[in-house]
Amino acid sequence: MKLYKVTLCGMTYSIGSEPIYGIAYVVAPDETTAYQKVNKRLMERDIGFPSDRVLKTIELVAESDDYAGCKIRLYE
Repeated sequence: MKLYKVTLCGMTYSIGSEPIYGIAYVVAPDETTAYQKVNKRLMERDIGFPSDRVLKTIELVAESDDYAGCKIRLYE
């Protein structure tokens, strides 16, 4: 598995004590699945507008492989 940082186009800052929904860390096998997990959850809970849920960036943070290509090991 891999750990991704998913950043959306909107909801990337908070006023007060609200959660920042536009930045998420996701454990998934690939980038597409990571984004789909975030998008699905936000849609189910009706959080943000569709334009807020558009993918901006996705970054591989860590991998559970012994020889991780990103050089950072994820322990599950």
